[in-house]
Amino acid sequence: MMLELTAKLLSDTMKELLRKFKCDERGMPAIEAALCFPVLILLFISLFELTSAISINRRVTLATSAMADLVTRHNTSILRPQIADYYNAAEMAMFPTPSANVRVELFGYRKVGATISQIWKVNNGLGSSCGAVPGTANMDPLMVSGNDLVVARVCTTYTPVMTSFLGSTFFPNPTLTVSETITDRPRISTTLTCYTTVVGGAVCS
Repeated sequence: MMLELTAKLLSDTMKELLRKFKCDERGMPAIEAALCFPVLILLFISLFELTSAISINRRVTLATSAMADLVTRHNTSILRPQIADYYNAAEMAMFPTPSANVRVELFGYRKVGATISQIWKVNNGLGSSCGAVPGTANMDPLMVSGNDLVVARVCTTYTPVMTSFLGSTFFPNPTLTVSETITDRPRISTTLTCYTTVVGGAVCS
């Protein structure tokens, strides 16, 4: 009889404890936070990376557009020192990216008869090339004989934050190149030549 009462008491006690455990919600916020926190952190970093990438791309496009617009406003000729002044516009468009990380390239093309040739080029002398020299294959529909095109190109590098953590790099080559190319015609004249220091002197190369 005593054993039966003890067993029943233990059984009732266990049932009561299980009922209380089932209904006890203490600690639930901590468990939810532990489950949600990594997802929220990943979401935050992903959104940060996305907005940063979009921002740097927009700045590169703005800088390229500014360079093309400023250069093509000249009439028949432009000097290298004048273009050097325009690099400031590209730097302002790229802020807060350091100017030392921004490469600016300009190319002048002219069509004579059916032949399109590069007649001048200039860059701000920073870093390596943004890529291969622009090809002429797609320029023909935009030009007539004696007509010029100016190609402006700006590039920089972008390293996503998620590629490294506490000094450890997770990808072999985390740096990405962001580049934009804009083609424009001279606004005032059909031709535009870049000269090093004096109009009619050495052509920019």
